[in-house]
Amino acid sequence: MLNFCTLFDRNYFYKGLTMYNSLKNSCNEDFSLWILCMDNITYNLLKKMDLPNIKLITLQEFETLELLKLKKERSLSEYSWTCASNFVWFLLQKHNQIKTIIYLDADIYFFNSPSILIEELRDKDVIITEHRYTKKYNQTVTSGKYCVQFMVFKNNLNGLKILNWWRKKCLNWCPNSINNASFNDQKYLDDWPIRFKKIHELQHLGGGVAPWNVQQYIFFNKNSVIIGKEKVSNKQFPLVFYHFHDFYLISRNKYYCCKNYALSKNIKKNIYEPYFKNLQNSILSTKIINPKFNFGFRDINLKITHRLYTYIIKNYYFKKIYKKYERKYKNKS
Repeated sequence: MLNFCTLFDRNYFYKGLTMYNSLKNSCNEDFSLWILCMDNITYNLLKKMDLPNIKLITLQEFETLELLKLKKERSLSEYSWTCASNFVWFLLQKHNQIKTIIYLDADIYFFNSPSILIEELRDKDVIITEHRYTKKYNQTVTSGKYCVQFMVFKNNLNGLKILNWWRKKCLNWCPNSINNASFNDQKYLDDWPIRFKKIHELQHLGGGVAPWNVQQYIFFNKNSVIIGKEKVSNKQFPLVFYHFHDFYLISRNKYYCCKNYALSKNIKKNIYEPYFKNLQNSILSTKIINPKFNFGFRDINLKITHRLYTYIIKNYYFKKIYKKYERKYKNKS
């Protein structure tokens, strides 16, 4: 039995649901996905859906007096980052039967089973994932070497020691700003291989593909499996999961993404289009349960910067709506 955990609120609901569906469709082992519902709307909707393999935790069950105090002092994103490590800790303290737990960001999507990644743990106690930045997007100094997107912890003395150190650091300081010591919850991981024993850096190239490193690969569909090929070495690998950072829904039929990263047609076709179709399915299934649910969409500011303007007119999904909004904006001017 594999145990995964994640957290999200109503604004990430479609992404979280899509992540769950991808896990259900790809995982070749029995699993549970523990979800910390960051608001009552998320909890009530998931409870009505009554999805298999999901275990729901409310904020009322999870929050301590210390967390409630920090909640008043931190932004929504800062509080969510603070909760991530503390949620993993909460689960391992409360459920001794969980021997190993895998933390997942809600905006990742599984194209293949994560079992091949978890197998790398072997005699180690923690798995962390490198950003593997493309050279021109290297943000190691500001955002850290590792990404809190896919992390594995064993429920043993060393695993708990590492997790407890991390969660205490996040309780003390978890800023949404660049700092020499930390940036949200992930820059704390930079020295883990030196600071702690039995830390494993994920080796499989199919784990942790994201906008900041995807330029290093090309992808193709082989027998319904998305295969990546590293451009430098020609090494091939099954794509296990992709991190859809900087991806925003505008409506059921439109999205925009990655204004700061270059995405080729190959990447959009093999990675982004399948994800968007599955997001659309999540929207439809959610509307069946609650037709009035309308969170998770982002408005476009019509008074946009030149950079975003340039991006929009080059993006297929924006061409039609841009003309519409351009006319509307001119009429108001």
